[in-house]
This record gives sequence, structure tokens and C-alpha cells, in this order.
Amino acid sequence: MCRLGPTARSIWRLRSRGEFCDWCRRNRGNMLLDTQQLAEYRELGYVVVPCPFPAQLTEDCLHAVEQVSVDPEDNTGDTRKNHFRLAPQIEGSYWSALDHSLPFLKIELHAEVVEIARQIIGADDIYYRNGGINELAPGRGFLWHRDSGFATPEFMHYFSGADRASGCLRVIPCSQDEGPEALVAEVEKRRRARGDEEPATMEGPADVELDGEVSLELGPNDLLVRSSQIFHATWKNDASTGRLMHHWLFREPESPNHRFRFDDYLTDELLAELTDDQRRVLWLGREFELDPIWAQERERELGRVRWSTVI
Repeated sequence: MCRLGPTARSIWRLRSRGEFCDWCRRNRGNMLLDTQQLAEYRELGYVVVPCPFPAQLTEDCLHAVEQVSVDPEDNTGDTRKNHFRLAPQIEGSYWSALDHSLPFLKIELHAEVVEIARQIIGADDIYYRNGGINELAPGRGFLWHRDSGFATPEFMHYFSGADRASGCLRVIPCSQDEGPEALVAEVEKRRRARGDEEPATMEGPADVELDGEVSLELGPNDLLVRSSQIFHATWKNDASTGRLMHHWLFREPESPNHRFRFDDYLTDELLAELTDDQRRVLWLGREFELDPIWAQERERELGRVRWSTVI
């Protein structure tokens, strides 16, 4: 039976109000999830923990956003609807100048984050698959979906915070272990009953409410670790500016799911700023097969999509 433990029910509520419970104080700075946290991740498909990295790294990310942001009206190349003020490096791409830039990699490849990924995956020689920034624009909300057919931990950090009014995440606890077909059918049934237009769009009303869903209102000091297979959506962003979040994932060494050879996308200046272990998890200088599903995108990106230090 799926049940909501104390972490899932209450920790995120306390943290989003800026309060710190005894559980948070005891666990701050640990390299691994404790027994309770790991059990909740396995059962519910997610767990919220205090950020293991210093707050200054979050401030550095926000500063980088201000450095490279553009007027939303000029951001005509964002056909993926993935950003608001961050322009894609090439038209129609998910990748802005910041997705794997140094400020964000310092968080995504932070030593304690990597150790949590190794703990959950159960392997030491994991690889960083990729990250990405999602800037939910005003008037948009993500519809119910599952991200992938493979199971791996995905980290999510709302570096400007997120509540229901700004489009926070909605999840169905325990949905990571079952096929999404029944939930998809229920979503479609409820949309029809509500009289929604077809097909549903990000610009329409917030997607229908489902039984048992949980809204994760998180602050910039919270780190969400969730299964890539959990069924999720967001509320609609009713704020006047974009809701900033970055998310990233790692894969087990035997998985043929590589999106990049990071040697081709990261500048020497950036790589010089990384630790040996951070470079190791990028699998720099190693031979491996790239996922063929992204071959066309990689051909378009090479030499045109690059990430650096963002000084």
C-alpha cells in the first residue's frame, strides 16, 4: 500500500515556509540519503531533502540568468516553450547558454549530489546524462505525463522557489512502478468531463486534478529527488515572471543512453574549474556509443552549442 510518510507529507511544507525541523538539522551535510529518505524514495517515487550545496551556488545561478536573459518578446527562437527570458543557442533547441554552464554544473555535479545518485543507482561509475533549465512562462503549465521509459533518479532544484501560484510540481505518489496507461485514461476522462478543448495545451487551464496527487511547494533550499518514471504535471504559472527550475539525471554505466560527448560541448575554461571527480562523472575522454535517437540533434548542435563559465 502506498502511504505518505513524514518526509513526503510535512518536510516540504516546513521548508517552503523557511522553517527548519529537527530532521532537517540532523541530516544537513550528510553525503547519502538516510534509511527513511531512501525508503520514501523507493516507495513514493520522490523525496525532498535540504540542498547539500551552499546557498551561494544558487545565487550564482540567479546572477548568471540576469547576465544572459533577454526580453521575452525578443525570444522568438524558443519554439520548444522551455524558457521565458533565456534564448536558445540555436533556434528550436532546448539548450540556452546556461544549461550546462559552470554555475549550474557546480550544483548538478556537487559531490553530495553525485553520491546520492550513486547510492540510488547502485553503481560507482555512473555518468551524468544531461541537465536542463526549465523556465515556466506566465500563463503556461505542464500537462500530466511521464518523462521516460527508463527508471533513474532525477534531481530538481527550483532556484527561484515554486508554489502553486507559480506552477509548482504535481506528482502521483507510487506511480513510478506501474504503467501510465490507467492514469492517462483517467486524465483524458476528466478533461472530457470538464469540457476541455482538444488537444490540451500548456496555455489552457491547469490540467485536471487527480485522486491522490501531491503538490510540491519548494523553496530554493530544497532539493527534490524523484524517479524519472513518476507521473507528474505542474500547476499553471499565474505569476508575472518565469518560474526557474533546473533538473538533471545520471545513468548506470551499462545504459546506452548517452546524449552527449561533453568533450564536444564544454569549453576548456569550464573544464579547468571542475574537480577530478566531476570530470570523471562526465566520462571525458572515454569511448562509448551515443544514443542514436539524438543523432540528428547532435549534428545540428556540434560547433554551435557550447557551455562555458559565464563570468
